[in-house]
Amino acid sequence: MVLPKNLLRWVSARELDMINMLLEKHDIEASRHAYSYRLLYKGKIIASIHLYPGFEEASIRLYKYSRDEASEVKDVIVGVVKKVFPNYKISVKWYPP
Repeated sequence: MVLPKNLLRWVSARELDMINMLLEKHDIEASRHAYSYRLLYKGKIIASIHLYPGFEEASIRLYKYSRDEASEVKDVIVGVVKKVFPNYKISVKWYPP
């Protein structure tokens, strides 16, 4: 099975680590596994970021049970992803829906 070329894109570890470093400057802790991040702010899990390099898309999921904390830094999170991946389409959703 041959995959389409757009699905064979990859992202360097340097770019992935850059998201961690930029978020840490805003006191947001980020734990990364592959192309996904779990974000903590003020001791609460507030969001997750999921990158899809083959599609040049990023999904940011903000958790409703930490709505106050997530709302405080929502724009920061979106800004960091845009800075590192300016060509990506970014979707932001609250979970659970």
